[in-house]
Amino acid sequence: MIRIVQTFAVPMSLLFLEGQTHFWTQNGYKIHVLTNGCEELGKFGQQNNVQTSCISFCRTKHLSMDDVKSFFQLKRFFQKIRPLIVHGNTPKVALLTMITAKATNIPIRIYEMHGLPLETAGWGMKIVYFLTEKICCQLATHVIAVSPSLRKLVITKGLVAPSKISVMHNGSCNGIDAMLKFNPSFTNNQEVEALKTKYGIAPNQAVVGFVGRLTKDKGVIELYEAWQKVKQRFPKAMLLVIGSVDERVPLSKQWLEKLATDPTIVCTGEVKNMASHYALIDFMVHPSHREGLGNVVLEAAAMKKPSIVSYVTGLKDTILKNHTGLFCPARSADDLMHKILYYLDNKPIVESHGLAARAWVVQHFCPVDVWEAKLQLYQSLVAAYESVILQNELSTIS
Repeated sequence: MIRIVQTFAVPMSLLFLEGQTHFWTQNGYKIHVLTNGCEELGKFGQQNNVQTSCISFCRTKHLSMDDVKSFFQLKRFFQKIRPLIVHGNTPKVALLTMITAKATNIPIRIYEMHGLPLETAGWGMKIVYFLTEKICCQLATHVIAVSPSLRKLVITKGLVAPSKISVMHNGSCNGIDAMLKFNPSFTNNQEVEALKTKYGIAPNQAVVGFVGRLTKDKGVIELYEAWQKVKQRFPKAMLLVIGSVDERVPLSKQWLEKLATDPTIVCTGEVKNMASHYALIDFMVHPSHREGLGNVVLEAAAMKKPSIVSYVTGLKDTILKNHTGLFCPARSADDLMHKILYYLDNKPIVESHGLAARAWVVQHFCPVDVWEAKLQLYQSLVAAYESVILQNELSTIS
């Protein structure tokens, strides 16, 4: 069995591996997962029959003594199990992973890029993020981008050579489970009705959904401003905001209070049963300023819910214009308002876009197709490494 170590910043990111472990075992790969949160990580390991270890990764933007401790924890771990492949996810954890893997002579080092924070960062942090990404890409033997537009941006910014970065299938890190997890045919109607009661959703009430962290980069401020005009035309409509505050870059108390006190806006916080929540809405809005790939847009699409999204990196790959959803310019509350009103005024178009959205996701984002693409990448990198080893052995003999 070829041993792979996957590193993540937080247990929430383990969704990136959901359903995969049996596939890798069947194909001769043994995965070991490292992240924070020992209790959640342990549960994931038991449920997925995969080895796990808890590493105290620090999520702060700047390097600290905690990161030095994490480096030595990783170093001891890598020296102990000697994986052939190390696969790092998210910038800071990937940076520590790539540095440690290089220092311990691990031959295959993969950095999976889930987004590019430097896109929207201020100049000070933009330089920090650029250097972080550049070092990660330099130390990695291969880079994976989770969307075609992210790959294009990374190459344009000179972070990595085109030959060194690829997209798995059509994008995403794990595909979208449109057959079981996000399938409207399997909607738990009892749970949906309970949620309608919980959130005060009346029969036939128009519900617009937003899913994401409550932070400026997700376009929450523009959404609020757009909604103030939307509700003048549709005073009975509801905006269902699903997601928690991002403690690293939180919205101001003023904006959080505005969201909380608007009677037409319901903030749910973080939820687990996403499929049932998608079933509550008529369509989704995702006015983010940047993404790696808009997974929530694809999940909603699988549930026959179209989306209005910003035309930015990572989101431009998630809909087909005027077929499975609508585009709007980033940071434009006025344009977003017009697009929301268009959907609220045209329910048959929303339904048509929703049907097309599900068909598109089923065809283009099947999880097994993504896994197969990643398997082919692993196999090619292992073959290249073994070829170098063989050449070195032959040259030594001669």
